[in-house]
Amino acid sequence: MIKATSIALAMALTLAAAGASAKAPQAQVDRLGKDLTPIGAERAGNADGTIPEWTGGSVTPPPGWKPGDPRPDPFKGDRKLFSIDASNVEQHASKLSAGQIALIKRYEGYRMDVYPTRRSCGFPEWIYQETKKNAATAELDQDRVYLKNGWHGFLFPVPSNGAEAIWNHKTGYFGRGKIEYNAIIVPTKRGGFTTVHEKAMYDVHLYDREIPTLQESTGRSASFLLEKLAPPRLAGELVLVHEMVNDQRRAWIYNPGQRRVRRAPTIAYDNPIPGTENLMTNDQARMFNGVLDRFDWKLVGKRELYIPYNNFRINNDRNLKYKDILGAQYPDRGVFRYELHRVWVVEATVRKGKRHLFSKRVFYIDEDSWVPVAEDIYDRRGGLWRVMEGGPKLIVELPTCTQDGSVSYDLVAGRYVMDRIKTEEPESDWLAGEQGRIDPSLFKPDALRRIGRR
Repeated sequence: MIKATSIALAMALTLAAAGASAKAPQAQVDRLGKDLTPIGAERAGNADGTIPEWTGGSVTPPPGWKPGDPRPDPFKGDRKLFSIDASNVEQHASKLSAGQIALIKRYEGYRMDVYPTRRSCGFPEWIYQETKKNAATAELDQDRVYLKNGWHGFLFPVPSNGAEAIWNHKTGYFGRGKIEYNAIIVPTKRGGFTTVHEKAMYDVHLYDREIPTLQESTGRSASFLLEKLAPPRLAGELVLVHEMVNDQRRAWIYNPGQRRVRRAPTIAYDNPIPGTENLMTNDQARMFNGVLDRFDWKLVGKRELYIPYNNFRINNDRNLKYKDILGAQYPDRGVFRYELHRVWVVEATVRKGKRHLFSKRVFYIDEDSWVPVAEDIYDRRGGLWRVMEGGPKLIVELPTCTQDGSVSYDLVAGRYVMDRIKTEEPESDWLAGEQGRIDPSLFKPDALRRIGRR
């Protein structure tokens, strides 16, 4: 099921087997922008013609469209090719993850609607240029946990191990900063649901062009400020995170009832995310985030997989109401679009001497965006426990494809969480950083109490 689909992958696996975390050989760097795309995907389509050639992505805004307007679906006219459900899951099993197969077999009526593959992801030219520089210079430390060298752009377009592939996701481009509104939704088995509404601001130092290198930075890749808006029991709570590339995450929380700021070391690893009823851990947000030190990361190979892609309805359709999307066991399957794409497969197993709720995690990472699009999560006994999906979102004003919204299914509890859903929320401001609408002074622990009292 998993095979080497390029010379680059074969070399990457050889380096990984040797325990290397090395800069890419010059011969591989030279392939970027040629038979490899500028960020390391295979430019060519597949032999069957079911995956087309990458030709630059759908990066041009529609005529007359401007940021803040409803996002039109450029592929609205595509017709569904077929559906995968319990009647034909075995026929398509070679292009499904273990988690996808489990969902289809467990839940009556669960299906995946497959559409033509559109390789829509593309990035700015300066990101391509920086990525090529990183390919020749970026390095991780000896334990493959922290970054030693590399900065703007994707760090490891020709990865030699699983940690490098995950770092491409962790430092993926979504602009200089953004302001967004999200909902975390947890349906009940009786058909109701609870919702946590949030406002989030990001100051992305990694993509500040006035900071040219890691060595000239503070080591902080991004600052993140989260404000809980609802329900009333959480409203006013503030969370500040400094995400580091060469150290542990630093986090603080402001409690409006106590009017005090305190360090928050629990906003990490396998501690539960507040508002998810213990159905998601902190390091499940965005499929994976935080420090890599509790797992060993293996680059297994590359394969073709049916994955969520170009999901404009669930990401952008303001006519969709949460109550119309949510079912007791899974969301309405008609609002999800699946396409056949090539993915990198990364297997994370708990590192010797470390502890985690999950014994193993298998990530499926889209080659055109470095976004994890699916994840299979195993418990300490080796049983499949949780299944996640979250496709890339096309943001043409930057342009970029970035991870934005996910669904996490808990097979043991028989429940699921929709994280960072936006169809009833105000439109995100993806240009806030570029256009000066992010105030850096807000991302300091001393500012939390002042913000909370406003």
